[in-house]
Amino acid sequence: MSGPRAEGKRRRFTAVAVVLVLALLGGAVAIQYSLDGRTTATAWDKSGPFDTVRSLLDVLGGVRESVAAYFWTKTDTVFHEYLGGSVMKEQALYPYYWLMTRLDPHFVMPYYFASWILCRMGKVDQGYELALEGLRNNPESWELQENLASIYLFFKRDPRKARYHLLQALRLTGDPEEKAVVAPFLHIVDLIIAGKRRIPETGTFTPAERLHEEQHHHDEEHDHDEEH
Repeated sequence: MSGPRAEGKRRRFTAVAVVLVLALLGGAVAIQYSLDGRTTATAWDKSGPFDTVRSLLDVLGGVRESVAAYFWTKTDTVFHEYLGGSVMKEQALYPYYWLMTRLDPHFVMPYYFASWILCRMGKVDQGYELALEGLRNNPESWELQENLASIYLFFKRDPRKARYHLLQALRLTGDPEEKAVVAPFLHIVDLIIAGKRRIPETGTFTPAERLHEEQHHHDEEHDHDEEH
């Protein structure tokens, strides 16, 4: 079907999708405020705003992956142009990353950053649970294995479990550039286990930040190839 009627339907569908996305964002922001103020041990995904977001996601249906990709593009621009490419300044983007994990549970990188940011906010248990959820949904992701290793080392202070997940990350990738992300991290963990080095502060050693830069570089190369 083509013509004015089809175009009108497409526009109405787009308008509905935009309204739903705005509602989702409102729910995500409410969730962040809820996390900021929560003092009880209630599970991080059992609150009212999450129920509302789940209902709206059901309405979006098959458009969810496209909306997630759109938000990723926008947050990546904000990250590099306004936040200076630093994970340490990324807390404001948390609702968007979290929303992307709801829209597309097989989109790896939003899990990576949302869980890391939660831990940086002092919500270590919530960040850890989100990291585990991401790995359950994406069991072949070396990035999420490395992410869990980061959380174990920096926030749970457990280098042996960090080492286990780094070995899993190496097992899952055969790419030399990806191995080059994991191998130095594993070397540091081995030194820590051997008692030759202390656990670094997150401000001085951030594998998440390095990986984000590599992802950005990869995306730029991909866009350049498409143009030519």
